Parts: sequence; structure tokens; C-alpha cells
Amino acid sequence: MGLFTAKQGQVTPEKAMELANLILIAYHKNKLCLECHEDSIDEDPQLFPCLLNCNADPSFDETCPLHLDTKSYEVLSWLWHTDRPIGLMHTLRTVPFGFIAANHAAKELVIVLRGTITTDEWRNNLITRPSTLISGVNDLGMVHEGFNKIFSLDFQDRLQEHKSFLTRIGKTIGIYDEPPLERQSSIKEVIRSTVINGPWIRDGYRIFITGHSLGGALAMLAGFLLLSYDAPGYRPGVSICTFGAPRVGNQEFGNWFDGVEVVRYANTEDTVPTVPPPTAKVFGSDMNESNNIQVRMRRQMGYEAIDRTFGATQGAMKEEANLDDVEAVQRAFVHIGQTRPFTINKGSISYNHNMAETYRKGIGLV
Repeated sequence: MGLFTAKQGQVTPEKAMELANLILIAYHKNKLCLECHEDSIDEDPQLFPCLLNCNADPSFDETCPLHLDTKSYEVLSWLWHTDRPIGLMHTLRTVPFGFIAANHAAKELVIVLRGTITTDEWRNNLITRPSTLISGVNDLGMVHEGFNKIFSLDFQDRLQEHKSFLTRIGKTIGIYDEPPLERQSSIKEVIRSTVINGPWIRDGYRIFITGHSLGGALAMLAGFLLLSYDAPGYRPGVSICTFGAPRVGNQEFGNWFDGVEVVRYANTEDTVPTVPPPTAKVFGSDMNESNNIQVRMRRQMGYEAIDRTFGATQGAMKEEANLDDVEAVQRAFVHIGQTRPFTINKGSISYNHNMAETYRKGIGLV
């Protein structure tokens, strides 16, 4: 494993609030970009500026460019995700997922990732199979397959995935528009090229990785990317702060974060931090207490009913069913880092998960 410096206590409540506000900027930029797509108008050249202002005010307004007592961030790269088309659509749409920015005055680098917005992102959230981080490499731990696809696949990967008739026709007759080159790279590749291959770690910049919901899951994958890289003199100082993040990988994956500051803000009334379930194995050896064939049949019927109900897990339950208890534990999804829990019930699943109001308020309750 790569060497890194573990300077604890960097994610103070004030820092967490600043990171939360940066996430709100990422959400806002995505919303504006989608509005441009829907209205079929060219994007405003100021939509993705080179400088952003942010502060740790709980009432920070991400839609307003001017704020008092703000920190200035130079945007080094915008992060883009290519949506795989749903249904008969034959075009792939690239949407902003966040950004990498530098606060030069504080010598800090931030990697900021928003949560789920598009239909394709929801679809990937449901691909809960544990899979290897890198195809064919089995000793790095296992992670949520859908999260890893969003993190790792670029525009060309998505294009190869989508083999619909309309896509083939569009490519054949030349009406298939590709996005600008800077939007074709995966989130993973942009982080690698901007952070690992840039001067920031050598120049002593502290790296903060932050995300809400799905973005929190990708923040852990980004952390792994930085921590697993190994080169002479490479010692990144990394702190990770997530909000309402789901589980991402198994304990072997979690071991990469030993000694690293990882902070998880989690609302006890929020559903998202409880998924994916720690294991897809429904029945353990404790269910073998009866030799009665009727009892076993009823248990089997119960399992089949669960599998039918949760078909969106794409076979994860069937894959886990034949594992023994030890193997199931080895594959189990775990939470990583220090949890900062709070309790706010807003009366709905979406509101309990809300970044702007619920989680920003929760920072002050911990």
C-alpha cells in the first residue's frame, strides 16, 4: 500500500460546513447544465468558471456568486459523468458531477462530488454486486459494482456499453455528436491526471475529498485511488468527509483507509446510509436448526419471495446464497471511518436525505 501522512483533526465542524457548501455548488452547476440541455440552448460560458467562492456560513447561498468573507478556489478540473441512455435514446449526455479546486492561500486541494440526480445514476446505484476494483485484480478489496462504474467508465466505455439500433444508425450516418474532449474522461482519470500527476502533493497541499450520497461513495473510491498509488516521495495528506453516504466496499477495501481521517455525517433517519445492506446473504447457518422439511421449504419460499421483490439487486442475493458464513463476512459491505451521527426527521425519505437543509443543520448538532 502507498505511504501517506495521516494528520488528524482536519475536518472540524467549520471545515465540514465549508465542504458541504462546496457540494451545494456542484449540485447547482449540474442543475444549470441540465436546464441548458432541456432548453436546447448553448451553455453560458460562465457556467463553469475558473474561480469559485465559498465559506463556512450555514446559510451560504450557492446560487449567488458574491459572498462576504469567502475563500477563493481556483477550479483545476470539472468532473463529468456520461449518462448511459435509457430506453430508445441514442445519444449519450455528459453531465457535471463536481470539480477539483485549489485554495492556494490555505494550500488545500478539494475534490467535490454531488449525489444522485439522473436516471442512469439511480440505475447504477442498484447494481449492488460486490466486484473487484480493477478487473482481474483480486487483492485490492471488493466494492459496489454500480458506484465503481460511475467512477471509472469514460465516454467511450459508455458508448461501447450502449448497442441499441438507434445508436448504431446514428454513428453510421454521422449524426452522433461527441462531447468536447475534456468531458470524455472518467471521473477516476481526471482525478488521477489532475491530482496524482500534478504538483499539489509535492508542494504540500492538503487534500480534502467530499461528497453527498452517491458522491460520498465516489469520495471513498477517490480516496482509494490516491492512497493506493505508490511512487518515491509520494506522501499525500488526505482527509475525507462524506454526508449521507452509502456503504462502498468490504473490509479489505476499508483497510486502505487505516490511519486516514475519514468522517461520515449520517442522519439516523436517513435511509441512504443503510444501503447497500451489509450482506445480501439472507439465511446464515443459524437457520439450519431444524431438520423439518416443511420448515425448510417455508424458509426457501421466503428467500425466493425476497429475491423476486428485490430483483433490482441483479442477482446479488443468489450469488451470496451459497456462501458459508465466513465467506459472506469477507464480502460484506462495511462503513468506513468515524461516524458523526445526528437525528432529524423531516417526514419524508428525500427531506431526511437533503443536503442543503438537513445535513447542514446536522453538522451543528453533532
